[in-house]
Amino acid sequence: MKRCGFIAVLGETNAGKSTLINKLVGQKVAIVSRKQQTTLTRINGIAVHGNSQIIFVDTPGFLKKKKVENLERIAWNAFRETDLIMFVIDANKKDFTSSIDLLQKIDQSKNIILVLNKVDLIHKPKLLELVEKFRQIRDFAEVFMISALRNKGVNDLKSCIAKMMPEGEWLYNDDEATDQPFEEYVAEITREHIYDQVHQEVPYKCAVITRSYEQPSNNHIVIYQDIHVTENSHKIIIIGHAGSKIKSIGMAARSELSRLLDKKVDLFLQVIVDDNNSKKNRQ
Repeated sequence: MKRCGFIAVLGETNAGKSTLINKLVGQKVAIVSRKQQTTLTRINGIAVHGNSQIIFVDTPGFLKKKKVENLERIAWNAFRETDLIMFVIDANKKDFTSSIDLLQKIDQSKNIILVLNKVDLIHKPKLLELVEKFRQIRDFAEVFMISALRNKGVNDLKSCIAKMMPEGEWLYNDDEATDQPFEEYVAEITREHIYDQVHQEVPYKCAVITRSYEQPSNNHIVIYQDIHVTENSHKIIIIGHAGSKIKSIGMAARSELSRLLDKKVDLFLQVIVDDNNSKKNRQ
């Protein structure tokens, strides 16, 4: 009997959710960055384990800032639509107040798998104390201690989730890893490299839009993208001296896209100052 279901991935920003999703799916479907709040929309990653198809709903992390309230609504709506939740916590943090508050807001009827990530960075006695602390808050369907970055404990977690999926036909083909449209997928890859190279200087509101693409042959694709920013100063930073920074970003994104798509990629980037949204994004 086939199994198929959704699981919402929740947690504070930078808990390692996107890295974990990529490991569980087996390829990159969500961008990973040092910069906080880089997951701006819901992303469905699709994994197959045995006879189970698991659809991970990756969500924006939670930040206590007014400007990201709309992102939090995306996350809350995601978990309301699923019966199973994977709550990811950075076990190496010192303050867990926000995570505890979030867990207490979730309906007790929801099945939650608690995942303590980055456990390779802390001593085992402290880790066991942390597990007990969270178990005093509510009951969990399962508790896992993993290191997503080092791929430790991820396979056991995936096997557990697969068994918890309800019986039902698969919703996607077995070779699909995400339901993101192609234009959005390739834009996210470029956005990751922008954050990687201008981490401190450009805000997370920076957006990349794939304007168009064409495929001259089966093993060659040409992509045109616009990088939208809200300030002219951000445009200057991304372009760099004599175009050096945007050239470096383009080379890095093109190299990764070529590897992910398994074909030659030509990538053309331009930066646009979105003046109409500047005032709104600062509110």
